Amino acid sequence: MGRWAAGALALVVAASACGQARQATPPEPEFTTGQRAAPTVLVAPTTVPWDGGEPDLSAIEPDADPDAVDVDQMVVVDDAGNAAPNLSGWSAFDTAIERRLVPANASASVAVMVDGQVVHRAAFGERVAGSGDPAEIGDRFRIASISKTITAIVTLRLVEQGVLALDEPVGQVLIDHLGVTDFDPDVPTITVRGLLSHRAGFPKHYGTFFGKGATSCADAARQGLTGPVSPGGGYHYSNMGYCVLGVLLEAVTGKTYERIVYEELLSPLGISGMRMASTYDLGPDEVSHHPTPDRNFMETLGAAGAWNATPADIVTILNSIDPATPGWKALSPEMMVTMREHGVPGAPAGGYGLGVINYPGGAYGHTGTIENAHSMTVIQPDGVTWALTVSGEYPSETEALAGIVRAAFASAFPGRG
Repeated sequence: MGRWAAGALALVVAASACGQARQATPPEPEFTTGQRAAPTVLVAPTTVPWDGGEPDLSAIEPDADPDAVDVDQMVVVDDAGNAAPNLSGWSAFDTAIERRLVPANASASVAVMVDGQVVHRAAFGERVAGSGDPAEIGDRFRIASISKTITAIVTLRLVEQGVLALDEPVGQVLIDHLGVTDFDPDVPTITVRGLLSHRAGFPKHYGTFFGKGATSCADAARQGLTGPVSPGGGYHYSNMGYCVLGVLLEAVTGKTYERIVYEELLSPLGISGMRMASTYDLGPDEVSHHPTPDRNFMETLGAAGAWNATPADIVTILNSIDPATPGWKALSPEMMVTMREHGVPGAPAGGYGLGVINYPGGAYGHTGTIENAHSMTVIQPDGVTWALTVSGEYPSETEALAGIVRAAFASAFPGRG
């Protein structure tokens, strides 16, 4: 599968309303609080509310046929060299996505980027199930653990600026900032690299985040530092590490986590309107994920999983860490390599890196799963980056979104496979 010529890409941006303009001077952050809404109800309530989980690090099949999709078919080029999205192909793509995800779910939305430019966006279903109000491409979904990639990018930017260091202990900074007096003796040895790679030694803390065991991310972090903590025990996926990272960013910058993310990442990318949301807060441009009553997981997850975003926001953020594409980059090429290292310096690029999941075949990205929400984003080696967000419980395994997207590409833009 080939990549487009740079000239054709520039023309696609002009031809497609999906392209996101860059801004020479980043705008001031625009924080929106949304409109408080009464809790929505599930169309088909789950028997047991979702209580956390971890991504499958081998979910994208390594033997997927690389020739099954022809990326060059995603645009059409006329005799004068003018390029535009292949509308018939994208219509077939949308049909395939919608058939698999709606009406099994209340809504879904997708964005596709090729060689650094958003070339397609679509939304399906209803903003609130049963309302008759259609979901639109500008609507934001709860992206759950894709928030971890956002947190990781900002953390690594501060490392490059010298504000933090990957391998210097930061536990005492956290202890002092949170005013913790009774802490696990291993807490002072925690490092940024350990937090980013899920090797800081925190257990899963399911009850803390999903069983009303804390009132906020800061409250959860205090409990996490109290123990048990066992650094050096290997990879152990836990939301606690990224909640703690959000607190650390506030401690070393003196700013709120949301503001530092805007200043370091979102505003330079021209993104506005993304926000952290509480469990029952529904903004006017957001889809409902129908949380069951009496929960507070969004408040406790914080930097580990509380962002709302559109798929186009997500692929734009992912492009900032893809060294093979044009556009503003959040990190140096060297740090982007480090981000994909599997937990320790020099380790092969496989499994969980520093805020990204490395999949077989050279792809990387992240998944997000929370009650009635599934999301996934992947940077593929062929120059295609995609993000898919869902309000609903299908598929039960978030990683299955990769197969749905791959099948839709193959049906719309068949290759030689």
